[in-house]
Amino acid sequence: MRPLLLALSALALAGCAHTHYNPDAGKVCYRRVCYEVGALGKDWQPVESEKGAIGFFNQQLGAVIESKATCRADADAAPLQALTRQLLIGYTDRHVRSSETLSLDGRAALHTVVDARLDGVPMVLDLYVLKRNGCIFDLTLAAPPDRYDAARPELTRFVGGFHDTRKT
Repeated sequence: MRPLLLALSALALAGCAHTHYNPDAGKVCYRRVCYEVGALGKDWQPVESEKGAIGFFNQQLGAVIESKATCRADADAAPLQALTRQLLIGYTDRHVRSSETLSLDGRAALHTVVDARLDGVPMVLDLYVLKRNGCIFDLTLAAPPDRYDAARPELTRFVGGFHDTRKT
């Protein structure tokens, strides 16, 4: 949903006064939430920065990588599987390639790879979802099927640098 719309529209950076991204530190801050993500290659251009999210578009790959923090009182109550399904709203012809629970920044995270379509356009969605200290973090990649393998190492580096910088 969100990643494909970014990729298809190839938006210019649309900053929000309350979200700040420091590319040198890989740090995203929104209100009282700050988190870090791994560095992406120079071909990834920022396309979204609002409400705890930062998105990047790679024109050569036609792919989007995005992270988002959503903090709310009931964040810890929702199962990771349900949160992942929410990311897939609007997609059709969904086929889960893989789904596994792993540790990310000291917490359980659900990593799911899905083949799907949005408005008939095929794509691969690579999704990481975790909950930490009252926040839900989504780290995602949306790529055309023929370019997914080329984009996946960038997501791995991006996710590998994830760290919730708030005190636990």
